[in-house]
Amino acid sequence: MVFTLLLCSSNTVMATDVSSSWDGGGDGSNWSDAVNWTGDALPQGTGTATIDNGYTVNLDASQQVGIVLVSTGTAGNAILNVTSGANLTIYKSSSTELLGVARVTGGVGTVNHSAGTVRVYRGNGAGEVRLSNAADATAYYNLSGSGVLDFEVLNKGDRTRPAFFNATGGTLVARNLINKFGLMSDGYTGFLQGQATLEIGAVSSVAAIGFGNSTNLMDYTVGAGGTMVFDITSDSTYDTILQYGNVASTAGAAMVIRAGYTPAIGKTFNVWTFSDKTKAGSGAFGSITAGWSAAWIDTNADLTTDTLQLEYIPEPATIALLGLGLLALRRNKK
Repeated sequence: MVFTLLLCSSNTVMATDVSSSWDGGGDGSNWSDAVNWTGDALPQGTGTATIDNGYTVNLDASQQVGIVLVSTGTAGNAILNVTSGANLTIYKSSSTELLGVARVTGGVGTVNHSAGTVRVYRGNGAGEVRLSNAADATAYYNLSGSGVLDFEVLNKGDRTRPAFFNATGGTLVARNLINKFGLMSDGYTGFLQGQATLEIGAVSSVAAIGFGNSTNLMDYTVGAGGTMVFDITSDSTYDTILQYGNVASTAGAAMVIRAGYTPAIGKTFNVWTFSDKTKAGSGAFGSITAGWSAAWIDTNADLTTDTLQLEYIPEPATIALLGLGLLALRRNKK
């Protein structure tokens, strides 16, 4: 992963920055066909790729740009399909402008993402997926299949503007707790995780994310068939969620715990907490990693569940094996 980051950064420095708009000059709809772009030049480096005027663009080969704007400043249903397995990297090393995949200022913008990885990041802060920027625009981001969306902020844009994030599959890699924006800011509707997998931070690392923020609340539901992944590396270092909202539901979802060590039996981890202890979380998980239990608990005795707590409770057979291992160590010492 570190190598990949360095490679991306290196490519960013070396590439020429080119901004270009899709003009449909070619015979097909493939991104990599330069004649489809203004000046027959592919957008690259930290340049901006603009897709509007009702065009449909297929990401057929891996690309890197600074910003992607879908359906900007015009009517029509502009579509970006990330379905072939090619990867899209959206990156700027330093900029006050947050990055976007489906940021629209007019008409309808849609991203269909069912394969490959879309990574949105910035060297000095959050990589933001901004869904809608104008009252007359509608934005859709549809994540499914084996698609991976790797980002730091998912921003609806404004609670009064129609924007919808639908994850019926794939993987969401949410990297940081951004107090200003949260996982989804400026509104609490139009977000569905569905059956996607939520990775809090990169694989086998720990991070913290927020749902909503102190100004804009967000209810959050993990659909039945969805998956939550929590990494635990020590008694005090583990993935966490801070909830700004009214409720959180996890009914029927799978809980996967990846522990990098063996905790003490009965050790607990509060992985999901509400900023307002009068709010509620509920829902029994459909499945959980062996040796663990998960339950919503009331931490301030107000009869409202406000924290999701994990507990390490290995099965008797596991405990017996641990005991045999300790016995063997003692005999070896003798």
